[in-house]
Amino acid sequence: MTILMRAQIRPGVLGIDTTVKSAQELWRTFAPRWEMVIGHKKDTVSDAEYTEQYAKILDHVLDVVWDTLAERETQTLLCYCRNGWFCHTHLIIAYAIGHWPERFLDGRTPGQIPSHP
Repeated sequence: MTILMRAQIRPGVLGIDTTVKSAQELWRTFAPRWEMVIGHKKDTVSDAEYTEQYAKILDHVLDVVWDTLAERETQTLLCYCRNGWFCHTHLIIAYAIGHWPERFLDGRTPGQIPSHP
């Protein structure tokens, strides 16, 4: 069982970068598309639209990526978004625990979760 957490990218914070800006190698498959990120920042893409578009990305993440994510007891997904903000890392965690409840647990604290995910 892997406990999934999330954190904001900053010096000294270790985890898996899942951003379109700086994710590397295998983890780039979790990155949203630039047009989604920019559209959400400019309020031309709503949370619901972003969630719908991002679900399609998660549906195409290869099993090897999920298997690699599940190799450790705890994994922290990183993004530039602050705790409590709508963020793709929350969508990854919700997707993982929804699809594989026997493999993944939600390790986020209540203060990290947006009020309307």
